[in-house]
This record gives sequence, C-alpha cells and structure tokens, in this order.
Amino acid sequence: MGSGHILVYAFDVLMQIYESQGYTQRDAANSIIEHNLYGLDIDDRAYQLAYFAVMMKARKYDRRFLTKEIKPKLYAIKESNEINKNHLKYFGNSLSDIEKNLAISQVEYLIDTYIDAKEYGSILNVDDCNWELLYRFIEDFNIEGQMSLDSVGAEDTKKSLQELIPIAHAMAQKYDVVITNPPYMGGSGMNTKVSNYVKKHYPDSKSDLFAVFIEKCITMTKKNAFQSMI
Repeated sequence: MGSGHILVYAFDVLMQIYESQGYTQRDAANSIIEHNLYGLDIDDRAYQLAYFAVMMKARKYDRRFLTKEIKPKLYAIKESNEINKNHLKYFGNSLSDIEKNLAISQVEYLIDTYIDAKEYGSILNVDDCNWELLYRFIEDFNIEGQMSLDSVGAEDTKKSLQELIPIAHAMAQKYDVVITNPPYMGGSGMNTKVSNYVKKHYPDSKSDLFAVFIEKCITMTKKNAFQSMI
C-alpha cells in the first residue's frame, strides 16, 4: 500500500458508491473503514503514513470519527521470531479440547510462516485458517496462580498474536479488487532468503519481484473480480 495514495483515492470512489445507494457520508465513512479497505506494507513508516492518510480521509466525512473505536484494516507486516510457542497453553482455556488443539495447531503454523516475514512481505503465502476460532483463542488468556519462569513473557506473546493474526487473516483472504504498484527487483538484487523463497514458491515469475507480485495478486483476487497493477 506504500503511503496510502491508492487507498485514499479508493476511499473517494467508495464514498460515491455508498452515496448513490442512499448512505449518509458519516455512515459511509464508517462502513468503508470497517468493511472495504485493506492494506499491507513491509515498511513501518509507510504504514504510519497510510494509516494517518486514511484516518484523515474518514474524518473529512465524519468529524467525530477519531473518537470512535474504528481502526483501518491497514498493517505493517510483523515477524514471529520472538513468539514463544510454549505460552500457547495459557490461551483458549474455555474452549473444548478439540477447539483448543486446533487453535494451537493453526497458531503454530502461523508462527512458523511469519518467521523473518519482514524479508518477504506480501509475497508470503498464508493458508486459510479458522479465524473466528483464533480470535477467541487469543482473547481467552489466563495465567493461573503465581508467575513462573515458564510464563515469563506470556503477556508479550498475547500482544504479538493480537497483531499477527489480523495480518494473516488479511493475507489469506480473497478480494473483489486488488491494486498495487509492485516493487521492481531482478533476481541479482534479491538477498539469499528472498531469492530462495521466490524460486520455491513462484518458479514461473522468479526473475523479478514485479512478476512475483502480479502472480501473488492473482491468487488474492476472487474469480471474475478485478486486479490492477501500476
């Protein structure tokens, strides 16, 4: 999403669509943020700029927007390198054994997938998971009794998972419209990790990242939907 130029333009297009269907600008702004715009970037500063731009666009149509508990579904990709899998036993305490075991298995999969994620960004491939279950799992957190060496850092694990799972959810979804300005980098410019990843997962487009992104965005687009690459 870069710093959000495409998102801001899309916001105005969506506003016209909503208004044509009889929505007030205030209701439309809230719905656009909640349901229509998604964005991801590898760079934290780009994310901050895009987040600010979209929030200001929403405030243009709803002066009270910044006081509401509505957050754009925009993300800077996070790594899972520091997440301790041993802490997962403190989550999902009210779930059934079957649900908890499934949730742990899927969270462990996501932790493995997002190791060194800053290297790969949007080209990471994420399998669909039971997202409703995973949201319940990470919020159902309890450390019984006194703190022990084993539980040190469990609160940090919860915070990390609260950031990671929405990102994974957004990356696993398919969309009606997928738009980006892809990065351009030939194979000789890639570091070893990225080079090995694209050779394994994108053998048909491995020669340049722009081609990898075109292939990736195809997989993120619903059938008979729209994809635009600048």
